[in-house]
Amino acid sequence: MSAIFSELRVQRMTLANGAMRQGILYDMLGRFHQHDMRDVTVVQFMKRYHVDMRQARRVETLAVELIKQFSGDLQTDPDYPLHLLSWAARLHEIGLTVAHNGYHKHSAYILSFADMPGFSKTEQAHLSMLVLAHRGTMEKMKGQVLNSLDLAMVMAFRLSALFHRSRTDVGLPALEAHCDARRFRIGLDPRWLMANPLTSTALQEEVKEWKKLGVVLDVEALEEIVVMDEESISAPS
Repeated sequence: MSAIFSELRVQRMTLANGAMRQGILYDMLGRFHQHDMRDVTVVQFMKRYHVDMRQARRVETLAVELIKQFSGDLQTDPDYPLHLLSWAARLHEIGLTVAHNGYHKHSAYILSFADMPGFSKTEQAHLSMLVLAHRGTMEKMKGQVLNSLDLAMVMAFRLSALFHRSRTDVGLPALEAHCDARRFRIGLDPRWLMANPLTSTALQEEVKEWKKLGVVLDVEALEEIVVMDEESISAPS
């Protein structure tokens, strides 16, 4: 303490009357009255790391919509996954300030070790896991994504990032999402998918990635496209 006073040229110190329990109660009271310190922290991080607000909102909106549908099938309270996925979507690109290549790894590292007022270490670890998993190979997530709810959150996050990879306000079709343990089913208009071949290809690759974790991703429109193509080839000219 003497060294701290000397090096930082501290003139005096005042003893605080509060303790950790007062801080915890204050944080809990704020959450109850819709003044969650975690929301404040997320906004500050988005400003500090110059997050593309519009892209973050695009990814957040679709990811939240998908996890709502998945949560209905899992019969779980959607409140926690909704909040966590929302924060993860808003912060998933903070690693771009470090490097574009592998930015999701940088984002995950920052979320793991940064000082984030309001967030517990467990919540930070959960955020970091989601952000790390939202793109790239799924092999890196073996042993990290175990329960059904985490699988559903990662699935919602990855699909949302996939559909919005162009970083533009694309007109998405209505999506119907269901899950049963380690099987996920996505329904959408096959005509929209045929008109967006890059997305179709990306979804085919996504199906392969989930197989690495023993998870089935069934995109019904992909199968319908194959049938439609075969019918068009066999049809007389």
